Parts: sequence; C-alpha cells; structure tokens
Amino acid sequence: MNIDELLEAATADFFWVPSHVQTVERPELAYSYSSSPSAEHNRVVRARPTLAEPAALVSEVAQAHRGVASRWCLNPMSDTPTMRRALVDAGYVEGHRHIAYAIRATDYQRQPPPDVEIHQVETVADLEILYQLKENIFGYSPPLSDDDVAAELAACTGTSRRVARFIAYHRDEPAGTGGMTFFDELNFALIWAGGVVEHHRGNGVYTTLLTARARTAVRHGIEILGLYARTNTSAPIVAAHGFDEHGAMTYFEREEC
Repeated sequence: MNIDELLEAATADFFWVPSHVQTVERPELAYSYSSSPSAEHNRVVRARPTLAEPAALVSEVAQAHRGVASRWCLNPMSDTPTMRRALVDAGYVEGHRHIAYAIRATDYQRQPPPDVEIHQVETVADLEILYQLKENIFGYSPPLSDDDVAAELAACTGTSRRVARFIAYHRDEPAGTGGMTFFDELNFALIWAGGVVEHHRGNGVYTTLLTARARTAVRHGIEILGLYARTNTSAPIVAAHGFDEHGAMTYFEREEC
C-alpha cells in the first residue's frame, strides 16, 4: 500500500466507534451511521466511484444519514469529477482540505527540551486533564458519560490497547496533548489531536509530543507514522518537522436534513 491507501485503511477501521454507531463495509463503500447528530459518527471513509455509480452511493448514504450531519472524506482513490458532482447535487458542500503526511518512526530524531515532560494517559484523572486541554486548545471537548470515559481509558490502558494518549507538561503545567492509534497489520500508526495551549507555544511542546509518539511507535514495532493535516493549520507544522507530503483529502459536508 502507498501512504494514501494506508491512511484510508486506518481511518476505515471502525474498531473505536461507540455501540450506538452502525457501520457498512463493502469494497465500493464504507461508512458509519447513527442517530447522533455529529458528523464524526455519520461519515463516509471509503468510496470507489469506479466500482459503483456515484449517484447511487450518495443516495444510499443520504438515506442512512437522514436527519443528521453527514460527511464524506474524498481522497485520491475517490475524488473524481463525477463523485464531486453527485455530492453537490445531493446538497453537500466542499469543506476543509487536508494533506496526507507520513514519516518513518525511526527518522524522527528531534530532541525535546529539558523543561518539557511527557506523561502517557493512565488514569481517569489524566483524562480529565486531557479533556481540559482539548477545551483550551481546540475550543471544545464533547460531553462524555461515565461509560464513555471508561471506554476511552480502556482503549489506551488495556492489555490489547490500540491507542496511546499523551500529555505534555511545560514547567509542570499541562501544555499540550496528542494521540496515536496502532494498526499492527498495516505496520502503521495514525497520529491525531496534537495541539499546544497558546501561551506554551514556541517552547518545544509539539516536538516533545511528536517525539513521544515516534518512540512509542518504534517500541511497538510500527514503522510508519501518518496523519491527515488540515492545510491552513497543522499541515505547515508537520511539514516543518520533516514529514513527507502525499495526497489530499477533502471533506464534503451536509447539514442535518
């Protein structure tokens, strides 16, 4: 697989979805659907307009996503003029554009500064700090039930865990966070949700978070790190950190209808 195919395969793995989310997976289409209004739970992660009529694929998803927000992730394997036209005809609007970036885990060799420490999430208290960081950095942190918190903690601490989450402390203050998911069968790790509190930026916090994930990937036996980086936010940052650029992925989104 090339990097674009690896990223699609990773994001099309629905192991993480809550119990209220249903999934459909076949060669020409993979998507999730739920009564939840969030597009995160109602999204298309794989489409093959070469295997089925695009308008028929869009119609199927529109029915499954009736009454909720809907998102299509168009990557180099699915982004064709006929696919875009079918989406626009169904009321979808082009949204954020992302670039696929990747690096060999062993190639990321930057050294974190001595006044930034990393802590891997292990307890509910750690998660509470992480959620507050997400609120400070990204402006939101979705409400979670006790069951949601227990599931998130199990995902990154259990014996068969596939997720690792990190908190960076700058001079003993929570300053940033980032996560990663392991895909052993792909020899690949997806990195996500990396961010730094504004007044801690420029102090090596982001470097520390990337270093922690690269070293964790190596210990786990993973060769490649990759992510989708939004063009106007994280893409320039990961490019400056030595990640190689690959294909583009664009959101097409539709509000509740």
